[in-house]
Amino acid sequence: MNHVVSLDKDGHLIYKGLLTAKEIATIDEILNALKEEIPQIESDLEETYGKTVLYRYYLGKFLGELLMKYNISVAERRRFWDEIKTFATQETRIRDEGANSVTRSFYEQCYVLSQQDLNVVQKLSARQWQDLLDRVGNREDERIFQWIKNKSEKIREDDWREFEKGLHLYLKNKDTSVFTDEELFEVYDSIFEMSKYWRIAFKQFSKDFPKSDKIKSKARRSKKYQETCFKLKKERRVPLDDDVFSEAFEMAMK
Repeated sequence: MNHVVSLDKDGHLIYKGLLTAKEIATIDEILNALKEEIPQIESDLEETYGKTVLYRYYLGKFLGELLMKYNISVAERRRFWDEIKTFATQETRIRDEGANSVTRSFYEQCYVLSQQDLNVVQKLSARQWQDLLDRVGNREDERIFQWIKNKSEKIREDDWREFEKGLHLYLKNKDTSVFTDEELFEVYDSIFEMSKYWRIAFKQFSKDFPKSDKIKSKARRSKKYQETCFKLKKERRVPLDDDVFSEAFEMAMK
């Protein structure tokens, strides 16, 4: 169903394309339904789950029903989410979602999240899922969802941020489809351990040298640490382990 509307500079509804009176009436019917349904479901879910990851998961389930109900194609999804954002929701979301890509859309991410098993979804916070869904390359190999599911404990926010950056760095120009599950999960595990080592070592450095200017350049040094870890691994043909982490940390903090 081709279903695209927008607002002009004066806030008036305009229809894009050559539409019949029947098509316009159908669009109006859909918009009126969205205006009634979206605020109610968002309000109900927030009352039940707050703004947790479960709020996004169950909102995504509802959005999936709308896609089927109104026969919205994959190509039309971003426009449909934008229409909900513009005409239906009462929520104010100031995050820049970009104009051309569907992946950063709040509603798209809720929908994608709803396609995962609930026990996978609950392993990460809403912020952590947003980070992963923003980085399309990091989740291109969908086996990362199984890896998340296999984690026995919830992942700290700071460890997750470093893991995402490390994974993004590692995956450049790599085709993970050639890896077995065991090989790929070993990669995820080693990058995760690399991330945890950074957190612990940097915390200790900050405690030992509280007045060091190096503390202020944490992000830059974190990137250098990760790059050095991967460089040492490649040059020496060794696994990512504590010896590599220790040496890379020293080099990053020089």
